Amino acid sequence: MTEPRKYIDQKMMKSAQRLLEASGRRYPISDQLPAEYLFSEILLRATQAVRGGLRFRRISFVGRRVQVRGKRQLSVGRGVSIGDDTTIDARSIMGVTLRAGSRLGRRGIITSTSHLSLMGKGVEIGQRSGIGDFFHLGASGGVRIGDDVIIGPYFVVHSQEHRYESPDRPIREQGTIQLPVEIGDNCWIGSRVTLLAGTKIGPRTVVASGAVVRGEHAGNEILAGIPARSVRAI
Repeated sequence: MTEPRKYIDQKMMKSAQRLLEASGRRYPISDQLPAEYLFSEILLRATQAVRGGLRFRRISFVGRRVQVRGKRQLSVGRGVSIGDDTTIDARSIMGVTLRAGSRLGRRGIITSTSHLSLMGKGVEIGQRSGIGDFFHLGASGGVRIGDDVIIGPYFVVHSQEHRYESPDRPIREQGTIQLPVEIGDNCWIGSRVTLLAGTKIGPRTVVASGAVVRGEHAGNEILAGIPARSVRAI
């Protein structure tokens, strides 16, 4: 009785490995996973792959109720994953580019152009970079995320800020300033991190959970706090 079960598990393992590699990930799947769990994951990913193929005409994985505005300005690389209930507004100068193997979590929002008076710049997310669930990328000033970046849930980017200098006018009437936000390659951004307009984070940076970051940071360091400061080099 044990041999047929082992054979089925091996076949499922190979199917799961192929789906994993199609999404740009290459790591061994644990042999301790129950067969029923592995089967459900294969079924889920296969369904997402069909949805992605129909929507973008290439190998990609798309969750349920994903909304895209400005589809012509959305570029999706091979193996991209987009989670359930995520909304992408790609209408912008640069559009939205999701490079090969990148991943967007569930219930996230990308807003490129938030007001008819200003055309936003857009977003570029590098290869194999992933953002956790419940993210919000405000890309009026432009957002660029490098390759191999790990980002936790509840990640927020503001590449636009309001002017408030005049005491005689409501802030909402004083206009905005757009400044790009950039994250270098090979960074780890913890959960509930906020990046403010004009922030530039160099490669191999770790940002602690809950940090609020602005300004330029060279990289190879740990940032923590509100406002975030360098804790130590790495």
